[in-house]
Amino acid sequence: GEGGFGYVFKGWIEEGGTAPAKPGSGVTVAVKSLKPDGLQGHREWVAEVDFLGQLHHPNLVKLIGYCIEDDQRLLVYEFMTRGSLENHLFRRTVPLPWSNRVKIALGAAKGLAFLHSGPEPVIYRDFKTSNILLDTEYNAKLSDFGLAKAGPQGDKTHVSTRVVGTYGYAAPEYVMTGKKM
Repeated sequence: GEGGFGYVFKGWIEEGGTAPAKPGSGVTVAVKSLKPDGLQGHREWVAEVDFLGQLHHPNLVKLIGYCIEDDQRLLVYEFMTRGSLENHLFRRTVPLPWSNRVKIALGAAKGLAFLHSGPEPVIYRDFKTSNILLDTEYNAKLSDFGLAKAGPQGDKTHVSTRVVGTYGYAAPEYVMTGKKM
């Protein structure tokens, strides 16, 4: 696939390792290659590595590895066989069964709850259907942490920030004030 960040390729790595494998053997992965002049800059790439490198939850996409050399920046993720929720909502002729819809909604909510409830909360800031990926069993996993930000810590209850993300999916109070609670 392709986006403002660059391209996503299907790849393979050795079982239990990170060395490349022959196509069709080993573990299937998604390799995100960022454009040197793309919309997603180095800061967002670092945020992605930082957050997904530390956070582990069944409803967050797993970052397997990364590479930076000269202008080349790569991220290697677990491969999500069913693609994004956006594809299922807008590019399918057969609607998803209600049981799958509920499962996906609960999975996405659990991912957000995990981010917000940890000892070091994370403000995701890019919750939308194209960033909810689905595995073979329709388990939802949040992806794309380039806009994520550390949340309030200690006795603080708010974090002020410039409004980023996709406006149609942002919380109204966040768009109006730039504050997340």
